[in-house]
Amino acid sequence: MESLAFWFSPSGRIAQKPFARRILAVYGVAALSLLLMSAPVTLRVGFAPFVVVQALACWAWFCLHAKRLRDAGRDAGAALAVAGLYALAIVLLLLMLILAAPLGGGAQAPAAGAADAWTDLFVLARGDSDAGLFAYVGAGMLALVVAPMLTAVAFSIWAATRGAGAVNPP
Repeated sequence: MESLAFWFSPSGRIAQKPFARRILAVYGVAALSLLLMSAPVTLRVGFAPFVVVQALACWAWFCLHAKRLRDAGRDAGAALAVAGLYALAIVLLLLMLILAAPLGGGAQAPAAGAADAWTDLFVLARGDSDAGLFAYVGAGMLALVVAPMLTAVAFSIWAATRGAGAVNPP
């Protein structure tokens, strides 16, 4: 079994192909963590499981990129910046969902939760409602969430295509 230190330690190096396989696994975990925002989970424990999995995925993402960039003879500062932007995007997403999620009680169905909030956010972003200016604000906020995610994917592709650099002693 592979050591967890490999996933969560930024020291060391990693070649292109192992990096590509492992970063796809990190993206898979991050994508599957969206299931933790389903109504049954959020009604019982809130957003905490989603936050924990996203934090671990973000740190693993950074560690893999730091290793890959070190192997390519580059500095890991850019990876830290992209990981920070991604973390801020997740915080903004959580704030949007918390604000859009129905509060306890009222006429909402018991199963209403983050899934309904997602739907409301996308309806606002598409402009299918009579929300006016709020629809544009919602669309802008969704763009602020999606842009760092796309940046992270583009950065991963860029890092995966860098050849091995000069070996510098640590």
